Amino acid sequence: MNSAYLPLPTGRWRSALRLLVLPALFHAATVGAQQAGSPLVTQHQLQTIEMRLERVERVLDSGVLTEMLQGIDQMQNDIRQLRGQLEQTENELRVLRQRQDQRLARFEERLVYLEGGFELEPPATDQGLPAIPGDWLAGPEEQDAYEEAFERLMAGEHEEAIRMLEAFIEGHPEGVFTANAIFWLGEAKYALGEYEGALIDYAAVRERYPGSDKAPDALLKQGYAHFELGQIDAARQALNQVVEDHPGTTLSRLAQDRLRRLGEP
Repeated sequence: MNSAYLPLPTGRWRSALRLLVLPALFHAATVGAQQAGSPLVTQHQLQTIEMRLERVERVLDSGVLTEMLQGIDQMQNDIRQLRGQLEQTENELRVLRQRQDQRLARFEERLVYLEGGFELEPPATDQGLPAIPGDWLAGPEEQDAYEEAFERLMAGEHEEAIRMLEAFIEGHPEGVFTANAIFWLGEAKYALGEYEGALIDYAAVRERYPGSDKAPDALLKQGYAHFELGQIDAARQALNQVVEDHPGTTLSRLAQDRLRRLGEP
């Protein structure tokens, strides 16, 4: 947690609180006394002020504010974890769709073959049905390497995540998760303020994997990176393209928000 949110020691809480709250309470009591026709604050009113002040101090000393801030941090961590789980689920669904499509294509071609009056035995290899590719499903080694690198990124270990993602991409240049790995590599660099390097990775996702689920996100983040570099025209061009290509989506809304920050061209 940011050190700015750490609670002050009890003594400092009390001193600061008295300086801020006591004058206000005293003023309120004085006004009340004057309205009641008494020119002075009575001993009873002073005791009431003291009691109210002690109640406020007990609330602060109980760590309520600290617990609230810790709760916010936990919520942010949970969101990052859910985002990672969602990505994994999306990848699993994509794999299942690919497997279903491959099987359906094979069944259809077999059906066409049988309806043509041929024998049940498949024809010779050079005339046979195209084999189902074996690279549509990530192997255990690729899956584990990707998940480990992704976990480093979600934990905020950006430099380690960069190292592991680069190693993953080098070891699996045509892997199932390569497009995602390149995108997250750009995200890790973006988080470190390495915007030029991030731009290279975002562009690589869009150029090498235009059909990837991460290609639209990469376009949005290109606009963000250009914005951070002060490249206003390039940022506006990328963000406008997001709005045009993905209307009515969260990406479009985010792009429009950033365009408003850029102002009129």
